[in-house]
Amino acid sequence: MPRFEAMEGKVIAIEIIGLGEMLYIFPGGSGVMLMSDFDSEPDTLLSGTPVALAKLSLEKNVMPVLFSGEVKISGDTRLGHQFKNILGELDIDWEEQLSRLSGDMLAHQLGNGARSLSGWMKRAKKSLEMDLGEYLQEESGVLPARAEVDRFIKNVDRLRNEVDRLQARYERLKNNK
Repeated sequence: MPRFEAMEGKVIAIEIIGLGEMLYIFPGGSGVMLMSDFDSEPDTLLSGTPVALAKLSLEKNVMPVLFSGEVKISGDTRLGHQFKNILGELDIDWEEQLSRLSGDMLAHQLGNGARSLSGWMKRAKKSLEMDLGEYLQEESGVLPARAEVDRFIKNVDRLRNEVDRLQARYERLKNNK
């Protein structure tokens, strides 16, 4: 695949914590090769639990997952991010790929678990955002309601226009003396 040409000769290792598995990825111009053994040091190492690695692959912004410590990246971090971005654009059946290493039953269960967790996390995040927003606006009064913000912005714009007109009038009067 042309997208992987720039990574030719690089090795990305994924350590699946809890399963004691290592997966070595060899990207190149002809595609990606997966192996379970490699005798040298990889260029990049990603390590995390299956759930954390699944979150990493599902998230658009990987920084929160990496900074939380759920997934650790070492070595050539730029290569790791570049590879993750390309993978995010591809439609890969990860469950099928995992089944080659672990068998169909375990891969299916892990896939169901990852999908359930992802759905729950999205619902929990949305609920928390709504509840927190409502609390900050209604209960604590820390944040103004949207209508108040809109009214404030409109008043600031009106005041700015009046000041501009006053400034122009002042300049005209000053120049007419």
